[in-house]
Amino acid sequence: MLSACGEDDQHANLCHTHFKTGNYQVAMKHCKVAADNDHGESQYYLGKMFLESGKAEAGHQWIERSAAEGYKKAVFHQTVGALLSKEVDERSAGKAVKKMQTFAEAGDDVAQYWMGNVFLFGYAGQKNSPNEAAYWYQLAVDQGNHRAMNNLAWIKALARDSDLFDPEGAIELAKKVTAKYPKSHGYLDTLAAAYAAQGDFGKAVETQERVLALAEPSQCEHCSEHLLEYYQEHLNLYRQKKSLEEDLVK
Repeated sequence: MLSACGEDDQHANLCHTHFKTGNYQVAMKHCKVAADNDHGESQYYLGKMFLESGKAEAGHQWIERSAAEGYKKAVFHQTVGALLSKEVDERSAGKAVKKMQTFAEAGDDVAQYWMGNVFLFGYAGQKNSPNEAAYWYQLAVDQGNHRAMNNLAWIKALARDSDLFDPEGAIELAKKVTAKYPKSHGYLDTLAAAYAAQGDFGKAVETQERVLALAEPSQCEHCSEHLLEYYQEHLNLYRQKKSLEEDLVK
């Protein structure tokens, strides 16, 4: 019995090690053994590997089992899925928001970022509220979360006629994000919008031209024609010395 327990721990440890190093072929073997013995972390890693290999059904099943074992990352994964799903009922959506808020209030910066998304994009049937979104993003920004920095910069650049409008603050945040991710067309698009909001259309045009270059099919495999058109519309506005106007409360 003691020997078997030690074996399970060994497989779980090897599952963790090889998953983290990206050696999925070896990780899969060890994760499967540990997962079959109800090791929640291994079930989660196994699910992630199935998802990344295109086996969605198996991936979701393993992550669901991991969540049932109480593994936090799996529970978090399930909660995000419920927030984004258009098929969950109102009660389940409400529970997902409350669960994410629990994570956020406990200080999890990723959860704080997702709470911001809930109110910026109206996930899970929640009413759009830039003010509420900004509150949660700021908590995540204070912990160095770059995705939250980007989204908060977007709000500061576009929230005209409100106390949230802060082009200078938007530029400051967007510069921090693009310094870390200089080849992200999405993050650079936010920086360009911030420059335009401040009235610096020269920098807005220059930055948006970089956005379009990075989003070209030769540079971005998954960039759609619709996305390119979206970016081009922004560039056209900046060339006309116009800033973006987007209704943040839809």
